[in-house]
Amino acid sequence: MYGVLIPVGPAPRELDRLDALVGELARHEDPGEIRLVIVDDAPAPRSLPIDWPHVAVVRTRQWSRRRSPDALSAHVAGTMEGLARARGLDFAVKLDTDAAVIAPFSPQLTAAFTDPGLGVVGSYDRTSSGGTRDWSGWRATIDRATRPLAVSRGSRTIRVRYRTAEHRRTVRRIRDAAYRFAPPGAHCLGGAYAVSGVFLQTAALDWRPWVGAQLGEDVVVGLLCSSAGLRMQSLTGTREPFALSWRGLPGSPSDILAHGHAIVHSVKRDDQHEERCVRAALQS
Repeated sequence: MYGVLIPVGPAPRELDRLDALVGELARHEDPGEIRLVIVDDAPAPRSLPIDWPHVAVVRTRQWSRRRSPDALSAHVAGTMEGLARARGLDFAVKLDTDAAVIAPFSPQLTAAFTDPGLGVVGSYDRTSSGGTRDWSGWRATIDRATRPLAVSRGSRTIRVRYRTAEHRRTVRRIRDAAYRFAPPGAHCLGGAYAVSGVFLQTAALDWRPWVGAQLGEDVVVGLLCSSAGLRMQSLTGTREPFALSWRGLPGSPSDILAHGHAIVHSVKRDDQHEERCVRAALQS
C-alpha cells in the first residue's frame, strides 16, 4: 500500500479540482492500494466528502495559530503531518490539486524505490522538456532562514542569539542539509513528487521547527531528504512518470501523451471550463 497526499486550498474552486483529481486517481490506480490523505488549508472546517476506502483529513494548524496566516508555514505544516500519516507505507505521492493523473504510475515508483538510497523523485535536476532545473534562487532564502536574530561581540567571545533553542537546532539542521549534503535549495518541484518508504521512516517529519523559516514545503522536503543521507532524482524522461512545470503545461497534451508520462502539472487555467478541457485532453 502507498499514500497519496493532496493539499486543498481554501478557494471553493479547489473542491472541484480535488474531485477531478481523485476521479483520475481512481481511474488509473487501485483505490484499495492507496491511503488518501487530504490536507485541508481552509481557515474554517468544511465538508470534504471523499468516497475512498482509506482516507484521512488533516487540518492545517497554522490557520488557527496566527491572525495573519503564514502561507509557507501552513503548507509545510500540512505536508509534514500528511507525510507522517503515510509512515509504514511503501512510498507516498504528493499531488497539488492542479496536477492531473493520466496513466498508472505506481509500478514505476515501486521499481525506482527499490534503491534504498533514494529519498525523493520528481523533477529534480531535469525538466520533462529536457532542460536543467535551477535552484540558485533559493540560496538567498536559505541564507535568510539560517540568519540569527543578533550577533554581538563580547570582550572575549562572539555571542549569537536565536529566538529559542529549537530555532538554533533548526538553523543547524538547515545548514547541515543545505551546505554539507546537497546544493543549497536543491529540491524536487513541489507540484507533484514522490517520497520513498525509507524517507518516511527516517526523515524528521515535525513541522514545528520550520514555522517562520519562510521556506517552501518542497524545499523543506529536499532539506529533510539530504539530512537523512538520501538522494533526489528526476523521473521526467520519456516513459517516466512526471511531466511538470511550475506554471502551465510543460508541453501540449498530445506531446505529453506521446511521451508516456503519468502525472502532469499544471492544468490550472483562469477559466474553469478551459481547465476541464485540458484535463479531458490529457485523458484521451
